[in-house]
Amino acid sequence: MRAFLVSSAIGLALVFASSANAAHRYRVAVDPEHRWVDVQAQPEDPSGGLHARNGDPGKLAMLAGCADPGSSEQAVEPPVLRGGRIVLPPGVSCITYRYPLEQMARRGQADLRPRVMVSSPSSWLWLPEAPGTQTQVELVAPGMAVSVPWPRFEDGYRITDSPESSTSVAVFGEFNQRDINVAGGTLRVAFLDSAQARLDIDKTSRWLEITAGDITSVYGRMPNPQPQVLVWAVDGRGRSSGSPIPFGNVIRDTGESVQFFVRPDPPLTAYLADWTATHEFAHLLLPYVRSDQKWISEGFAGYYQNVLLARRGVYTHEQVWKRLLRSFAQAQAIRNPPSPNGTADRSFWEMRMLIYWSGAAVALHADTRLREMSAGAESLDSVLGRLQACCLPSRQVWSGEALFSKLDTLTEYPVFMDLYREFSDRNGMPSTDKLMDALGVKGDAETVLFDDDARLAWIRRALMATPDDAG
Repeated sequence: MRAFLVSSAIGLALVFASSANAAHRYRVAVDPEHRWVDVQAQPEDPSGGLHARNGDPGKLAMLAGCADPGSSEQAVEPPVLRGGRIVLPPGVSCITYRYPLEQMARRGQADLRPRVMVSSPSSWLWLPEAPGTQTQVELVAPGMAVSVPWPRFEDGYRITDSPESSTSVAVFGEFNQRDINVAGGTLRVAFLDSAQARLDIDKTSRWLEITAGDITSVYGRMPNPQPQVLVWAVDGRGRSSGSPIPFGNVIRDTGESVQFFVRPDPPLTAYLADWTATHEFAHLLLPYVRSDQKWISEGFAGYYQNVLLARRGVYTHEQVWKRLLRSFAQAQAIRNPPSPNGTADRSFWEMRMLIYWSGAAVALHADTRLREMSAGAESLDSVLGRLQACCLPSRQVWSGEALFSKLDTLTEYPVFMDLYREFSDRNGMPSTDKLMDALGVKGDAETVLFDDDARLAWIRRALMATPDDAG
């Protein structure tokens, strides 16, 4: 055990437990009134400085250095701010500082109930820039519920490098939380009521458990064993229609989080019939693909939201094919379309159907080719299971080409790079006409007929079959 004295201005004592797996060690103490956090940081290599992606150096207070306990010096040179970073002078092995907590703006979210602070660690947690290392965090928040994106371990939390796809969320205060066990993992759920609407914890938990089960059915476990899940109550009174889950998204910043904005009033059956949660959880099946190629991540999630809801029995096979045919046709109707890789150069709202459904068509092609080439022994499900085993959760931003190349190494039947070369830079929606004929899917968004004598009709049935059906 090595002791490091914290600045007397903060008035905390800290003992860091040694950890072979964590290069940097932090202690974060949350003010009981949610006004600030007091932080002590011991980076492995202090020479590189510390930074916070959304931090404001002007808001740092009580910045002080800690002496190495092996040093005879009674005083240490204080850290300095340089280029938006905290720079530690030679001989200073740790620092302390205070940073204010400020409420984050949240999409469509009404005022929270009192005594709940929603902030972002990207503002107040100043970290070293050292790719490939871990940060161990002891979080001190007496009497408060806590929700953070960092994976939880017996000795605290661990932070690793992340794609920083969005802004992480931490919640402190008086709110409900629950761990929901699912195959291969635990959903760490925060239920965040608004001043106008209160969530039904049991109903919402059951919805999350079942929709996460859609994802665990792909290859038997959650892609991330400890995702943070944030459920925000939104006021839906007086609305006669509309989704019970108006919005959801995934955040990959110092961890992986899935957040949902939920109308509390609909019954559980309405929640379970909605595709939003299955779509968002399905994003975790892939690593973060760079933003100018979101057609891959959105497309694979769109494919799985349909297939998995059919496997759960929410959609009939006919309904799934109608939905896919309708979406593919809408994407094909875009005038002067770019290639999937070119969609980032145009307005998202103009390109959204091509973004969401070009990748779904590629996923359908891949799943079908894998099953055909392997006589049913291989599928997109099984290849993604191997991707999870080797590479998820991932710390890095992936290109589409890197992802598809990696997927090809995980199967004896490489199909992904062929599809990437065939469709990623070809203008317009990937064609599925010949594929539909082979699968025995006839018709359009209004009427669908199945040809059970088609060459790949057995694959059409297998795509949406449950394990019990397949057995």
